[in-house]
Amino acid sequence: MATRIKSLDLANTSTAYYAPATIVQGNARLIHVAGQVGTAKDGSVPADYESQIHLALLHLRKIIIAAGAAVQDIAKLTLYIVDYNPSQRKHARPIQRFLKGHRPAITLVPVTQLAIPGLLFEVDAVIACPEVPASLPAPTSQVTSEVFDVAIIGAGLAGLTAAHEVLRAGLTCVILEARDRVGGKTWSQPLSGGQGGVAEMGAAWINDVNQTKMIALARRYNLELIEQNTTGNCVLQSFDGKASTFPYGKLPQFDQVTLEDVARIRDMCEADCQALDPFTPKSTALDAMTFEAYLRTRDASETSLATAAVWTRAMLGVEPSDMSALFFLNYCKSGGGLLQMRSDRKGGGQHLRIRQGTQSIAGALAKDLPAGIVRLNKPVERVVQDGPSYVEAVDTDGATYRVRKVITTVPSPALRHINFTPRLHPAKEAWSQSAGYGFYTKAIVVFKTPFWIAKGFCGLAQSFVGPASVVRDTSSPADDKHALTCFMSGIPGQAWAALPEAERNEQLLKQLGVLYSDQAAVDRNFVEVLKYDWVGDQWAGYGCPCASLPPGVLDTLGSASLREPLGNLHFAGTETAGDWKGYMEGAVRSGERAAKEVISGLSSTMLPHL
Repeated sequence: MATRIKSLDLANTSTAYYAPATIVQGNARLIHVAGQVGTAKDGSVPADYESQIHLALLHLRKIIIAAGAAVQDIAKLTLYIVDYNPSQRKHARPIQRFLKGHRPAITLVPVTQLAIPGLLFEVDAVIACPEVPASLPAPTSQVTSEVFDVAIIGAGLAGLTAAHEVLRAGLTCVILEARDRVGGKTWSQPLSGGQGGVAEMGAAWINDVNQTKMIALARRYNLELIEQNTTGNCVLQSFDGKASTFPYGKLPQFDQVTLEDVARIRDMCEADCQALDPFTPKSTALDAMTFEAYLRTRDASETSLATAAVWTRAMLGVEPSDMSALFFLNYCKSGGGLLQMRSDRKGGGQHLRIRQGTQSIAGALAKDLPAGIVRLNKPVERVVQDGPSYVEAVDTDGATYRVRKVITTVPSPALRHINFTPRLHPAKEAWSQSAGYGFYTKAIVVFKTPFWIAKGFCGLAQSFVGPASVVRDTSSPADDKHALTCFMSGIPGQAWAALPEAERNEQLLKQLGVLYSDQAAVDRNFVEVLKYDWVGDQWAGYGCPCASLPPGVLDTLGSASLREPLGNLHFAGTETAGDWKGYMEGAVRSGERAAKEVISGLSSTMLPHL
């Protein structure tokens, strides 16, 4: 869609996240939005500034969607901030995440008070709404339609699993994959030098206790498992950049007061997440605040806050202030709890790796399908629900697939790349547009030897300062390949990624030298750094591993809004899972669930198979 809003810049303004002026181009209806404030669904107002900003922006987003517009149609924002402190500028990050690169004109007005006591933030807007509906009737395709019972968008684990279930039920299907490969966010690259070993650019870990679907697939395809090393010391890099060691399964060597507070906050998060239903989490209070506000209202120390930031960065690539407390706690519950999801031991989220690479499972599932079902390099650009019985999916080549059901497995932020006719329900649009990734890149540092093992380290390290927030040993001893996977995530990872490549490598190797107390061994054994920038991957929705939600979305829209069927459209993908959301296990389970919905729906109709 052509951009209606053109940013007008001066010589020194092009790097700012806002424009000094905007020009509305073409025909558009101007919508003037009254001030939106940060109230929760029940009308309550969170006490902290950042939570109010997220809620106010959600209210603005709902108005934009109701008007048939998008965030990219905003021409002007005016921000009213009580007791504004120019040295903190806490509004900037949530607003930048909301705008996602769009640059409207923005005016900030410091005020002493808003209309209601307790309100700290208000935003109004001018929107240039398109004259025509965002979703137009699709033109008649000039390409002959292929006919199936089901079209599946995406050949990751969710889509491939769904295809197997659909075929087992005696239905026909086609998988349309935008990439030139199967696997989605599982992508295993061979290490240089031959002789085996892979670098997992995406998902890497499973377990054999509660990830029953993934371990069954690994055994079905006779894949070799590598147990995550937890023998030896772990490392904490503290605020001053210095490293200290501690045994795996214990807390770092803080002073006694700090140690007790970190344990208290950890146990509180564990207890609160265990109280939630993984499929239908409900708590207006928890969803009205950011995870950081949740911690601060419970008097978390600065060290406890930094520890929690390590969790959120390593798990989702975001800061505690970026997402709803309810979302994060529910995410933890989906993996059995904070402690289980973060564990590298039996039953934990990072217990086992696959020697041949996790993508080998997707490859094997695809190979087991009849020829012609998986179609690569076929991005779907349009989905048209043609009455109550049929759907047309159209790819970018104009090929049309006429089906009775569509299962989309694309991540929610990527749904905006598909033009749905009729438009998606406003709740799904609001979810898709609100969901977002943080910054998350794996830098896999390959070495000649596992020098850290000889020095008594297991390889697990965490840092309050970065650039890597968490490091894990991802070696394959049987292949004589040795690597440390560094999670470059959140604000420290984003700052690192902005550096020139040579400086990035130098900074990372220097950090590893500090973590493992031997810069000479790091330099002597270093081979290469491998990485993939998921933030540039359109089909992933420009991020990894799983989209997160800011305050207000779960409570306002309902936790099932994304996965609920819409007519003949069904929604899968790891973020729709109840168990192991964000993991490969969640993807497989979601594919099974969506396939079950489709099979049930088609078996209840009297229409003959197409």
